[in-house]
Amino acid sequence: MNKLATAKKIIKDNFEEGRFGLFNTRNLVGDPMTIIFDREGLRIEICYYYEYFEVFGLSKEEFEELKEYYKKLRKDR
Repeated sequence: MNKLATAKKIIKDNFEEGRFGLFNTRNLVGDPMTIIFDREGLRIEICYYYEYFEVFGLSKEEFEELKEYYKKLRKDR
């Protein structure tokens, strides 16, 4: 499974705890983050309090595709 496919699976499996955002930049205000995946150059963190994801290690194009996938998940709920 490539990094994008892995990211989609992790996001889908944890969507209910991260319904309010998907970012590829680190938060600067110190929100508490939990690492839910960190392998093979892909790192996904979640902020359970504010319910959002931070995803690192994807190309710009891959992240854009992940954002579209995330939007579809939000729309389907």
